[in-house]
Amino acid sequence: MKRIKIFALALLFLSACQKKQDSFSPAESDLTLKVYSEITNKALLLKTAQGVVLQMSTSKNINGTQVSRPLTSSGSGTISYIPNGCGTGTFKFQSVGTGHSSHLGRQEQTTSFCIDGATGQIISPVVGVGTAANGDELYYTFLGTGIDTATGFVYQDYIFSGGTGRFANATGSVRLLYSVNNSTSYEYTGTGTITY
Repeated sequence: MKRIKIFALALLFLSACQKKQDSFSPAESDLTLKVYSEITNKALLLKTAQGVVLQMSTSKNINGTQVSRPLTSSGSGTISYIPNGCGTGTFKFQSVGTGHSSHLGRQEQTTSFCIDGATGQIISPVVGVGTAANGDELYYTFLGTGIDTATGFVYQDYIFSGGTGRFANATGSVRLLYSVNNSTSYEYTGTGTITY
């Protein structure tokens, strides 16, 4: 009987140890987020230094005219990192948020890209979509990042590359200033121009 109790206690201990290995403690989870965040920031800076070559569409919209207008935008959202989200040894960066834009109105936005965990380099385009309340989508691609000298905030530049509905042939660009920019969340305001 004594041997059965010792054996049962040993099994209980081993299963508890196994559970600890399969999950993160809060401190380990914070450390993992910090590591992913640092790798992401370095990867975006490297992409900025390498330069991004994009061609802007010169297509006309249905009635043959396009108009350029100033654009303002603001919003907030959350960031997640998905281990092996783009294949073994990678992780996927994904931000999902809501905001308001002078041309989309209330919008939802999603930005994502893939990073090679071994090299710390971005291995996919850094792209996203803003979706207006009526379902029209505006596509955007990352151009670069830096620090705004006037505010000290991190900024990111994006170029518009078409979409759906009224944004089918949209072009233009926007600079987003991040007043909150950490491992798990962000808030921004932005200005730019849009042609559609």
